[in-house]
Amino acid sequence: MLVVTNTIRVKEGHGEALAGRFAGAGGVQDMPGFVRMEVWHGEAKDGAEELKICTVWENEEAFKGWTASPSFRESHRGAGGNEAILGASLDKYRLLVSRTPGE
Repeated sequence: MLVVTNTIRVKEGHGEALAGRFAGAGGVQDMPGFVRMEVWHGEAKDGAEELKICTVWENEEAFKGWTASPSFRESHRGAGGNEAILGASLDKYRLLVSRTPGE
């Protein structure tokens, strides 16, 4: 299992609007090996808000398939032109431990 987080810093007051972009169908949900996506919104501090776009994949190959797909290119078209975005970083994590209630 692989979790990929795209952390996007935006100007204060723009986080929820940008998060709305991820609510619509963007093709990722149809990719082989895609498990789920979650969008997390952090509280504003120092004039900025943070979004964490977390996607869960069966494996690294599935994620690479997404980033090489036409759907990925289409869903990211024009993202660099958004003046509210202050910066972004991408991180990958392997699942080592998972617990559920009652375990």
